[in-house]
Amino acid sequence: MARSFPPDVIVLDSDSLIHARLSRGRKDPQIVQAKSYRLGAATFAPGVVTPDLVNPAAIADVLRRLRVESGRWDKASMLLPDSWFRMNILELPSLPEAKDEANQMVRWSLKRTMPIDPAMLRLAFEVLSRTPAPARVLAVSAMEKTLAGIERLFAEAGIEIVLVEPMGLNIWNAITVREPATTGDRIFFFVREHDFTTGAFRGNQPLFIRSRNLNGQRTLDQEIKLSASYLRDTLRTESIESCYLAGNRIDGALSSAIATEFGAPVRTVALSDFAERVPEGIGAYEAELTACTGVFA
Repeated sequence: MARSFPPDVIVLDSDSLIHARLSRGRKDPQIVQAKSYRLGAATFAPGVVTPDLVNPAAIADVLRRLRVESGRWDKASMLLPDSWFRMNILELPSLPEAKDEANQMVRWSLKRTMPIDPAMLRLAFEVLSRTPAPARVLAVSAMEKTLAGIERLFAEAGIEIVLVEPMGLNIWNAITVREPATTGDRIFFFVREHDFTTGAFRGNQPLFIRSRNLNGQRTLDQEIKLSASYLRDTLRTESIESCYLAGNRIDGALSSAIATEFGAPVRTVALSDFAERVPEGIGAYEAELTACTGVFA
C-alpha cells in the first residue's frame, strides 16, 4: 500500500454507502471488513454534473449507525461514481508552471465544455505532458456544493475526508500497478446498473475517458459499439493490445461483445486478483471494493 492514506474507505452512491477497512498484506492489500448500508429514499436528486444532496439526514442516520458498528476512526478516503464527475483530457497551447495560474487556465478551458460556470466546480488535474505543445491535462471536476455538503456530514460525525476520487479511475489504478509496462493501446470498461465508463490508454497515457448514463434509449451493447466506432475513427486506435472489463455480475456475453468489437482479448476484473483477503458475502459490490484497493496503488 504505497500511497499514504487512512485504512478506511467510503464508497458513496445515490442509494448506498459502503465502508471498507483495508490493511497491509504481504503483496496486496487485505480487506479486513466491508459492509454496505442502504440510504434513505431521495437522498440525492438529479443535478448538473453531480447530483444534488437533498436529504442530508439520510446520510447522517447511516453515519451514526456506522460509527457504532465500526469502532473508533477519524479519517477516510471517499470514492464516488464516475458519472458524478466530468473527466476531460484538455489540450492547451501552454501551461504555466505555477499551480494557481495553471488552475485558472484549466478552468478557463473548461468553459468550452461545461454547461455551468467552472467556478462552481471542485477541480483536480494532472499534467500528462507539457512538451511538445500542446500541453495535455487530465481534469477531473465535480460540483463543489455537493462535495462540501457530504464532507460536512462526515465532519459532524467525527470523520475527516482526506481524498475524493472517481471509482473507475481507482479500478484502473489497481490494474496498472500490477500489469507489465507497455506502450500499447488498452481499453477499459467499468459497467454499473445505470452508467458505464469507457477509457482508452496508450501506455499509461489516457487518450479518452468518459462516463455515460444508461438511460434506456440504447442498450449497453449498442453503447459499446458506438464507443468502439468512436475510438477507431477519432483516436486511430486500430490495434488494441488488451481490454479490461470491471463491474458486478459481468456475464460472458458482454465480454464477448467487447472482444468482437475491439479484436482483442478481454480480461474480466476480479477482486481476488487485487486483495489478499476478502470478506464473505460481498459479491454484490466486488467492483467497488476493487476500487478501494486502487486508492493505495
